[in-house]
Amino acid sequence: MIEKITEFYRMEFYDSYVIIEANANIVVNSAIAEKTIQTILDQFNGKKFVLISNRTSNYTLKLDAYSPGILKKVKGIAIVSKNEEVRKNAILEQEKFDSSFAFFENLDDAKHWAENFFVSY
Repeated sequence: MIEKITEFYRMEFYDSYVIIEANANIVVNSAIAEKTIQTILDQFNGKKFVLISNRTSNYTLKLDAYSPGILKKVKGIAIVSKNEEVRKNAILEQEKFDSSFAFFENLDDAKHWAENFFVSY
């Protein structure tokens, strides 16, 4: 596992997926999303990957963060949270993402999904 910390996110990189956790009280817009995804793309060096968003902090994600060009290399997204409000927002996010999208209440289930993602798809 490789860890990277930016001004907006803490990231843990594994072979086929990355776990990201946003810092508290930030607003993630398309510019921040693009910068974050570029950091992830650089780490994976063009390899397909799954993004796990571990929603532990209170922050705002603008739907423009899902603009088509930003997430084209992401093959799947998993949202992890036990918060019902986060689940409701994830439904709106899912409409903006054209590939596999899943919601989990715990990180271990999301990791298992990500580890088996490229075997199944």
